[in-house]
Amino acid sequence: MKISTLASALLISLGLATASDAAEFARSPLRVVPNNYLVVLDDVAIGLTLGAEPEDRARAFEGLATDLRRVHGVRRSTLLNHLGILVVEADERTARRLARDPRVLLVEEDAVGGISLFQQCYAVDPYTGLPVPKPLANSYLPSSPQAIGCWDPQISCSDNWGLDRIGQRQGDVWAHTTDFSYAFSATGAGVHIYLADTGIAWDHQEFLGSGGVARVGNGTSWVPQEPGTYDSFGHGTHVAGIAAGRRFGVAKQATVHSVRVCDRKGSCQQSWVIGGLDWIAANAQRPAIVNMSFNLPRWREDTSTLELAASRFIAWYGIAIVNSAGNWNQSASNFAPTSVPEVIVAGGIDWVRNERWGAHYSQGCHTVGCGSNYGPSVDVFAPATDVRSASMDPLRACRLTGTSMAAPHVTGVAALYLQLHPSATPAELQSMLISTATVGVIPAANLGPGTPNRLLFTDY
Repeated sequence: MKISTLASALLISLGLATASDAAEFARSPLRVVPNNYLVVLDDVAIGLTLGAEPEDRARAFEGLATDLRRVHGVRRSTLLNHLGILVVEADERTARRLARDPRVLLVEEDAVGGISLFQQCYAVDPYTGLPVPKPLANSYLPSSPQAIGCWDPQISCSDNWGLDRIGQRQGDVWAHTTDFSYAFSATGAGVHIYLADTGIAWDHQEFLGSGGVARVGNGTSWVPQEPGTYDSFGHGTHVAGIAAGRRFGVAKQATVHSVRVCDRKGSCQQSWVIGGLDWIAANAQRPAIVNMSFNLPRWREDTSTLELAASRFIAWYGIAIVNSAGNWNQSASNFAPTSVPEVIVAGGIDWVRNERWGAHYSQGCHTVGCGSNYGPSVDVFAPATDVRSASMDPLRACRLTGTSMAAPHVTGVAALYLQLHPSATPAELQSMLISTATVGVIPAANLGPGTPNRLLFTDY
């Protein structure tokens, strides 16, 4: 079916909208990118199959893009040939002509969004308004079990309660019944974690390997004005530290890759995100997994292009995507990419009695930061509040709250599994995380309608 919708998609998404064959243009009130359009090429129309070789697929899309440029007079464009998406700079008339071409599946207006979390590791606590010192990370590669220094992240705690919680079936941080340790045998060595985010402060000591060599692989930036992969915002570094930091991370020897799709202000253009996924598809070292800790409200814009891009990425290249459930205290199905079944969705718990973070709110909100999203789209929950990890300072740590912190816990466990089962498919990873989760320990009364009661667990 040809979908012809000019809607402003935002950040990263993945779910398939449907529309009539008639060219219908719906504009979003969000920040559109003037005269910038996303053109999804129809793989079926040009004879591609699911089993097509990546090189054959890329060549076929290159040939189609060349002909579309010629026929429709497109002068400025970028082809993302591994996902079959053409980013076109043109006027609306040209975009409408492209939408009517039978070889085009969808045309959508590009737009700008942002990450759904606090801006960075604060110097002032956003809850209390009090100064928050950033303690030295004092990073080291501990032996197993790693001792967790204290149970309460609200006080001067040197370690991460999240590691304590995911390594045991029973236990409550609030009741002091966790076991104060994180046991592991796998470390994620040989596994590649791709962080589609704001970048990584790759000189942070959390990302050092044995002998002091950085465990940071090649990366890319899709932010035109900021070509480097170094984090200038803080979000990506914190997320990477939870997934693979030496002290604060789950997979302590995995290699992290900075795929920068958001700028120094936390703004993320849809085409940048899709470009990042296309780059990973072309350059991924395997075994690999992608972490994305941001969301797109589907009620505000059409998310079809990003949803298609992520669906194609998983199906065509066999690399799993883990994504945060979102921080709006609503059903995760209202957001992208969490609406896509193949994406592994991580909800967030509070350290208080294993509750879903934000469960005390009676209803959803319309600003980020009021609680973890819920619902049947969520695969598993993981620690999300006051999680300590790497800060922008290469020697220091800080704590943040949000489902952005839950997702890398899940990504880290998936990396441990990939070390032991390097040929595992995205579906097998999703199934493993669901089947090994601890069931029934999250208070059900405020879990949210239709939400699975599963808490991330690892004994790898």
